[in-house]
Amino acid sequence: MIKTATESIFNILDNLPKNAKVLDVGGAYSPFRRADALIDIIPFEDVKRENAKRNGDVRLTRENYFQHDICERKAWPMTDKMFDYSTCSHVLEDIRDPLWVCSEIIRVSKAGYIEIPSRLYETSFGLESKKFAGASHHRWLVDLFEGKLRFTFKHFYVHSKAVNKNRTKPDLKNPEMYLKLEWNDNFTYTEQWLGNGKEVFEYFLGRKITEKEMWKIYRINSPKNILVRWLAYFKNTSPFLKKFYKKIK
Repeated sequence: MIKTATESIFNILDNLPKNAKVLDVGGAYSPFRRADALIDIIPFEDVKRENAKRNGDVRLTRENYFQHDICERKAWPMTDKMFDYSTCSHVLEDIRDPLWVCSEIIRVSKAGYIEIPSRLYETSFGLESKKFAGASHHRWLVDLFEGKLRFTFKHFYVHSKAVNKNRTKPDLKNPEMYLKLEWNDNFTYTEQWLGNGKEVFEYFLGRKITEKEMWKIYRINSPKNILVRWLAYFKNTSPFLKKFYKKIK
């Protein structure tokens, strides 16, 4: 089961039993001091121990560091339920295969904490650029949908103001900018596959749209000159022109 966390990860870690074994997944650039082990792709020498989060001693050593591509479809070098708790903070939105990583997190740990930027974060203009939404290096929009951790590929239309209606001034201190989750025993995850433009537009708009509205969005975003854009729009929205075009093809 996965749900919204009711307290900070620091409080959660502070309240764990002293002998609880904690795994930090993908946190090499800012590890948790409480973590008894860490798995990441970079060499141990490149781990940013100076950026360690929270107070106390850093538990991470060369002996409990696992250098491993967490997205490689190969079991992590850990036994089932080896860890009492795991943390995965601001990792899943970056990587190429978050579904595999979720499956391995569940396999090697009994419970855990996951934090990712929310859909609000990824649809906010002005974080890195006035013209582009969210963070440039993030691959996925992530939300909690019907009890499942849902991953949606961050389609380039997230930058189109014709479908991305979020005009909220970005505030990194706003808790709604982040999805902070706790899970116990297991959780469900899925990829939302959006197969065509209309599905993408409806996802961002949060409602169904007509074919005419779809072609309007295409027209607005087309890189072609204004005449070609309007001709394409009329060809696809006018019943008469549709029939005429089929005859001359």
